[in-house]
Amino acid sequence: MSDPGRDYETSLEPSRRRRDGVHYTPRVVADELVAGAFVGHGELIASGAQFVVCDPTCGAGVFLIAAADALVAGGRSPRSALECLRGMDIDPNALDVARAELTDWAQRNGLLGALPFALVVGDALNDPWPEDGRLDVVVGNPPFGGQLAGATIRDQAAVAGAARILGRPAGYTDTSGVLLVRALDAVRVGGSVVFVQPLSVLGARDGSTVRDLVGNALESIWIPDAQLFDAAVSVCAPVLRKPQHHEASSPAKTSPPWTELAADAMGVPPLRLTGEPLSSMAECTAGFRQEFYEVASAVIEGGSDPEIDTTLPRLVTVGLIDPATLLWGTRTAKVAGATYDRPLVDISKLSKPFLLRRRPKVLVATQTRVIEAVADHDGSLWPSVPVISVLPLDSDPEIIDLLVAALFAPPASVWAARLAAGTARSPGAIRLSASQLAHLPLPSDRDRWVEGARQLQDGELEAAAVTLTRAYGLEPDVAQAVLSWWIPRSIRAPKGTA
Repeated sequence: MSDPGRDYETSLEPSRRRRDGVHYTPRVVADELVAGAFVGHGELIASGAQFVVCDPTCGAGVFLIAAADALVAGGRSPRSALECLRGMDIDPNALDVARAELTDWAQRNGLLGALPFALVVGDALNDPWPEDGRLDVVVGNPPFGGQLAGATIRDQAAVAGAARILGRPAGYTDTSGVLLVRALDAVRVGGSVVFVQPLSVLGARDGSTVRDLVGNALESIWIPDAQLFDAAVSVCAPVLRKPQHHEASSPAKTSPPWTELAADAMGVPPLRLTGEPLSSMAECTAGFRQEFYEVASAVIEGGSDPEIDTTLPRLVTVGLIDPATLLWGTRTAKVAGATYDRPLVDISKLSKPFLLRRRPKVLVATQTRVIEAVADHDGSLWPSVPVISVLPLDSDPEIIDLLVAALFAPPASVWAARLAAGTARSPGAIRLSASQLAHLPLPSDRDRWVEGARQLQDGELEAAAVTLTRAYGLEPDVAQAVLSWWIPRSIRAPKGTA
């Protein structure tokens, strides 16, 4: 069956689609987001009183059609449902498609003659929105416009419009985030906003202005199970409800629980851990980007000379770390575009010794589904940026194994997922900084902690997971929820290159 909206999108030149951030929304997604936007408005919809739904970047109208169906399901007649709809888009050709789609919907629902929906051409950044300030619901998928890519950098008019909306220069804030702020200003008190956003809005520095300005309206966060769009970007949709006191030009008075709500949306079990922090036993550090490039130029392939293999440190990338398992030599690694079977670091080529890298330590991967850490008892492993080094404060060699066990513990991954949910490149990954990792609470039951460390050394990973979960003293139902979340995520799909 033909889909006019997708057909129109794919008819556009790829360069224009990138420039304008045009990405068609699947109908099933539009239905789900409209349902979320309509929560709390059921009585008003059923009453037949005035109710206005707007998509200010409506494109081919998929959200408007979804809203019409939802309004009828909520008790409106087809004509009354169409009377509720307002659409705007900068592209008149896209509006022609939306108009044809709504007309077809009306005919399928028995309506003929003049139809009451309103579609207008307009720039959502600079032009007034339909029913501005009095809308009940704003829902849609605004154009993404990251400001680091040349194709989507705002022109002078868009720069001015974004600054006017935010009350300050927008800088690198994505255009979709700017429009999220604008949408909250356009709805009445109690009105709802559900706008698709890049996942980075949850934690990226460039999204902080948006989080500040809409934080006091945040109710929940929708995160899909899979990638929705052809563009290689993960998405979410904050669900906002405008409070009694809200000023779009002023930051929210309280810090919004963005990562907590994102964790809930991702199915991360609730958990509160107490205990001494990791920083009481170790220092957490990570190299900077300039170190990555310097080390990358000093990487050589091992395996040709046994003496070199034993004297030079082995380079460990994120992909060479599994939970309590080092994959160096069994999986290839890619470093600065080159692939190595046994990467070594020729330290004679480095401008400085990086002495911290040669100490006994624990290496921790980032952007992983659970915390993944391996022991380096003799300092022979060299962490490739952004691998985190956990350096014991005590010279006792057993401390290394205890630290690996604490990082391997399933409650540690749940704690990390709730702390940093939505800040990684993909929804299911954990992205911790060295400073965040330093706050990880350690197990409270020392005997079980030691036993779990022994099980890890013996390769008994499943038993260790149970023991170390118990070492945190969790209630049985909480412990079971933690293990049920952690076990399937700790299994890595086979890969050839890390």
